[in-house]
Amino acid sequence: MNHELGSMIIDNPGRRSLSYRLRDTALVMATLGLWGLFALQAWTALASSEILIEQAYALAVLKITALDFVGVFFLLHSWVIYERLLFRWRQRIATRHA
Repeated sequence: MNHELGSMIIDNPGRRSLSYRLRDTALVMATLGLWGLFALQAWTALASSEILIEQAYALAVLKITALDFVGVFFLLHSWVIYERLLFRWRQRIATRHA
């Protein structure tokens, strides 16, 4: 069984429109912004003077960062599965009409 998806994402001319580029840019900026906020929180926690509060805060920030990483991973994984199913569905429709 062949599981090749071909060029459904990168070389798809339908994905080169301005709306898709704006959407992708917004997603990248939102992701980088969230990671920047977590990095800023970690830096703020490490720069504080009270060591116990600093350690508790740093651990909380690390936990939130780990949860964010897991959430983003599952979100992207779900998106890829959705795109694969959509691609297969469109292929089936195209073969039925051909």
